[in-house]
Amino acid sequence: MDTFMSEAIVLEAVLISVLLALWVTWLLLLGLFRLMPATTTAAAIRPARPIRLIANRQQASPRRDAA
Repeated sequence: MDTFMSEAIVLEAVLISVLLALWVTWLLLLGLFRLMPATTTAAAIRPARPIRLIANRQQASPRRDAA
């Protein structure tokens, strides 16, 4: 029983440390992206145009006399 409890405590400590590391990483990346300057690109200057879907046109049926 003592071994099980010690393994459970170690597992809980590992889980808490991994979650804490993920949270700190998330906060650091969030701060990094907030510090990055917003630059204007050519895509940001031009207005977006909707994409036109072209119907899949069937090709003429192949000739039957082809070998």
